[in-house]
Amino acid sequence: MSIFENIAAAISSVFSNKMRTFLTMLGIIIGVSSVITITAIGKGFEKSISSAFEILNSKAMQVIVNWGADLTSKDKIFIDDVEKIKEHPNVKYASGYLNFNATVELKNPNEKGKVSAFGSHTEFAKMQQNFFQLKYGRLFTEQENNINAKVCIIDEKLAMDIFGRRDVVDEEINVTIDGKEYQFKVVGVTDGKNADLMGHTMPIPINTALDIMDTEELNMLYVEAEDTTNLKRTQNEIIRILSATHNTTDDKYLAMSNMEAVDMINKVIKMFTLFISFVAGISLFVGGIGVMNIMLVTVTERTREIGIRKSLGATDSNIKTQFLIESMFICALGGIIGIIIGYGVAITLGGVLNSFFQQNTGMEMHPPVLSIAVAIGSVLVSTIVGVVFGVYPAGKAAKLDPIEALRYE
Repeated sequence: MSIFENIAAAISSVFSNKMRTFLTMLGIIIGVSSVITITAIGKGFEKSISSAFEILNSKAMQVIVNWGADLTSKDKIFIDDVEKIKEHPNVKYASGYLNFNATVELKNPNEKGKVSAFGSHTEFAKMQQNFFQLKYGRLFTEQENNINAKVCIIDEKLAMDIFGRRDVVDEEINVTIDGKEYQFKVVGVTDGKNADLMGHTMPIPINTALDIMDTEELNMLYVEAEDTTNLKRTQNEIIRILSATHNTTDDKYLAMSNMEAVDMINKVIKMFTLFISFVAGISLFVGGIGVMNIMLVTVTERTREIGIRKSLGATDSNIKTQFLIESMFICALGGIIGIIIGYGVAITLGGVLNSFFQQNTGMEMHPPVLSIAVAIGSVLVSTIVGVVFGVYPAGKAAKLDPIEALRYE
């Protein structure tokens, strides 16, 4: 009996009892679809993070307080630290950064839009030029920063939501921050290309932000190096400057380049995705046990058939091959169905997560990404599961005595 005849016989047998075949595949389908869903959403998150950070300056770094250290009240970053950092010979630009959430009144009555507001020095615009691709107006000035002027920059998409037009320079918008209402004058409107990735942002002068939030403490410092050849050395020296200024130890601060931040976030996402995929993959093992159980039942039901085939000249190898092919086919088909269902669930769940992120952060999530390698790997693993858990039933079928099998009722 040729391999093609074995395949045809196996497929015919599988489809002769569709409901049982589907129930047999169910564990495989659940396992594969779970892995596909998780990895597709994980890839989408990676794309979202990478896309969001692509617009950042590769020469820039963020300097923050190391919350993993034993901090004291003096281990913070203040506005005066910016001038100290600027004295470093390899520092081209330095800016303070203080972010906070705000809401703005939209053109539709009783509707408010969420924006991610942040205060920064004027040099921040030079470091993060992709954030400040102006379509209309200008950037805020150092003089406006010095007098705590309530001026802001918005993107044209937000301008459309508030005013119904793009060029809204010199217009005033009502902004609510921590329950208090403020009026900000729009001095510039950006092209809004980054709004899809980063949500609506509203830069304002750093001194204005500190005054509104009633604090002297910054979230972080943004620093751009003149030369990135010895970037790590510059990072360590900036930490030492802060440590000396605040009379504390070097472990109280961290300096990380934008590219290091991207790599770290992606590694965390990959590790989390891998772990969850491994947990979800356990159902493949459970599904394999189900396949073996059903195949044993099938062998028992088809004992007389096996006896007839052996009496007509089928060898033990022919019988074993047919049952192995049946097991492999069931698992491989389950894997293919699992990929389709898993990707469908990922798209649906991705849409729900995207809506959640947009409502709560203003950031748009990248759609789930189906990895061809993961899809092919899932089918291969499913097929291997079919082989592993089909060996015992196939071997049992092959060892049946033809005379005893013919007597079986």
